[in-house]
Amino acid sequence: MRVLVTGASGFVGANLIGVLKDEGNKVVATSRSRVEQPGIFYVESPELGPGADWSEALVGIYAVVHLAGRAHVTAEQADAKTDQAYFRINAEATGALAKQCAAAGVKHFIFLSSCHAIAGESDHVLTDHTAPRPVTVYGRSKLAAEEATKSALADSDCAWTILRPPLVYGPGNKANFGLLVKLVKSGIPLPLAAVRNRRSFICVENLVDLITTCLENPKAFGKTFLPSDGEDVSTPELIRAIARADASVEHGASIDEDGRGKIGDGSATRNPSPATRRSPCLFPFPESILKAAGRLPGLGALRKLTSSLYVDSEPIRRELGWTPPFTMEEGLRRTMAKRH
Repeated sequence: MRVLVTGASGFVGANLIGVLKDEGNKVVATSRSRVEQPGIFYVESPELGPGADWSEALVGIYAVVHLAGRAHVTAEQADAKTDQAYFRINAEATGALAKQCAAAGVKHFIFLSSCHAIAGESDHVLTDHTAPRPVTVYGRSKLAAEEATKSALADSDCAWTILRPPLVYGPGNKANFGLLVKLVKSGIPLPLAAVRNRRSFICVENLVDLITTCLENPKAFGKTFLPSDGEDVSTPELIRAIARADASVEHGASIDEDGRGKIGDGSATRNPSPATRRSPCLFPFPESILKAAGRLPGLGALRKLTSSLYVDSEPIRRELGWTPPFTMEEGLRRTMAKRH
């Protein structure tokens, strides 16, 4: 199969193109930064917008995985021009690409959206039936991109699949998750022990596996899914899990070829040493005060650490027969292994 991956130099794209190639696909990678991987054909990405010309990249393509887009910016960085850029890059560019896919004879268009297209936070689980109420311009632009995709491919021979993942983590993630890992490893006391929120996550290997599963599966056509690792955790639980994974890798666990943990000479998991059992420095602080502080300008990261945002990934497992190849523990262990 000849597959075009946009945003191929990004966090998800860099992981995806190698897997696609290893599975025997002919991969065309587009991005603004050059991709140099053996066996990957690179085409420089046009500037994302409604006028982008994808004709060169779409020659002979069977399926497109559209990952390129504009990611989050802080509230302090946002302005009217930023809002316009979000919709030009995330929504209008996606619609234009989808139209060109239909005209070029592409058979399947997979769009990586975000659970933020539904909500920025929620105390109730997000499902495929939850009415979208995005609160950020990023979320609104992703929802607009979904609608543009459906409109562009309506009455065409090109099927679409939309994926709305929560936060994606894994080796090389330098965004908010990377910052949290640094805080955990630093040992700085964190006033988060009393937080009782609920968050979904998905490791990049699981997301990549899901994308490859969707590519040729007709059961994915015309569907919108909310994937996750399937393990919703509170912020304190996540921090402790990161610390355990870090200690496990540091004190005897190795990573096998599949990315799963293996007990080394130190028997780090079955017989943990005192160093392996160490806990992150968490102390309780009134959750109500933390949540109030998270609403102040410049403290958006704190708000994410105290609010809930979790999804129902059961439909995609049931309808596609998909099981994430990695548990959260395995995904975190592999993430931390790359940092040692």
